[in-house]
Amino acid sequence: MCSAQMVLIILIGIATIETVTGFSGGASNTMSCDTMLPHHGSPTPESGPFSVPKHFCSSAAGDETIVSLKADPATKFKGFLLEARESQDGPAVGTFTLLTPAHSLLLECSGNPAAAVTQPNNQAKTLIEAKWRAPYKGVFYFRVTFIKDMMKFWIPEAINITTCPTTSTVTPTTITTSTVTPTTITPPTTPAITPPTIPAITIPAITAPAIPTPTIPTPTIPTPTIPTPTPALHTSAPSTCMLISALIRPSLLFVSLPKGQTLWHKGFKILLCPLSMVAAIIAFIILLLWEPIQITLVAVVGVAMVLSLGQTIVVFLPFGPSHELRSICDLVLRVISFTTEVFTMVAIFVSLEEIEKCCSIHWRMKEMGGYAAWVALFYLMFIYLCCNQSYQRKRIGDKWIVPKRTIIFEKIFNVILVLGKLGFTVALIIGIYT
Repeated sequence: MCSAQMVLIILIGIATIETVTGFSGGASNTMSCDTMLPHHGSPTPESGPFSVPKHFCSSAAGDETIVSLKADPATKFKGFLLEARESQDGPAVGTFTLLTPAHSLLLECSGNPAAAVTQPNNQAKTLIEAKWRAPYKGVFYFRVTFIKDMMKFWIPEAINITTCPTTSTVTPTTITTSTVTPTTITPPTTPAITPPTIPAITIPAITAPAIPTPTIPTPTIPTPTIPTPTPALHTSAPSTCMLISALIRPSLLFVSLPKGQTLWHKGFKILLCPLSMVAAIIAFIILLLWEPIQITLVAVVGVAMVLSLGQTIVVFLPFGPSHELRSICDLVLRVISFTTEVFTMVAIFVSLEEIEKCCSIHWRMKEMGGYAAWVALFYLMFIYLCCNQSYQRKRIGDKWIVPKRTIIFEKIFNVILVLGKLGFTVALIIGIYT
């Protein structure tokens, strides 16, 4: 078996390797127990179209109630965070028991493994139910954050202090009056003596003291501070532009065929090099338009843009095959093409890292690592072609003779490279906007 066939079998085997797939996790690492706010998107000022119980009055420790989160079929939610609190800024209290385990997940807060309930996936939901047990007697308020998608969510409503109805027993006051027994005087046998008149004793009425009604002061509810969403989401468009620039940029094999190259090779270089440069320029301009400016990302994209511009200029230089500077021009073109590829990959890695700070989906970085490995593999194959004498072009007189096996191998080589880069590019763009 010839070496070309062996190399082709290796490339096809590598191309069939299954790529890394992503998964959607819950909210355990994307939402804070204290602020109840996700680390992505923007809060919606208006109240959400959801049904949520406001409070629960517990008469003793261990009292239970069913908490139901309901949404209209037209306005479903993908994520949520449910807590019970005694005050606006207090910690989560009580314990939850899941009633819809397929769409809910217990979350640990402040050492309590069942202090909150969140989502285990990003599927659309219309009903979540959970049983809540009170830790002691008191009034408790249910607070919920609803998430529609990566860019929109509803913050919990402010707590309105509620007083649970209580019954009081008033003990009646018993007033005891004393009875005065009159003294009877027996008259002597002597002349009658008129008995003295005893005046009536008047007992004043006892008035019960007035019980003042206690005045309950109305507490002031502080307005929750909404953090500004991280600007890392703005790197999505520049990342897409750099991926497109890397996809349409001619491979090193195309720009390294100064000897015996066909009109097909020339046309691709003249067409694709400017398009790749334009995509890099658009990415650089977008990065300069939003605040704050990421210095590292802007610098790397700027270097890739300048190198892409230099590559385009060298491609359009009017040096024919017999020009004395043709060899130098070809060497410069190879160096610029390789360096541009390296800085483009670095720019994509840096932009994906910024996106990971906002919404972590770790398979994006693994996918990008596979993309870089794929491109590096083909650079190794290019070195093999340059070192193998049987694939090199030969000059006879004023003409260059290109072996037939070289033409076939170059076509297969470029088709597999482009298909692999296209697959990785599509997967990464989907990951960026997930």
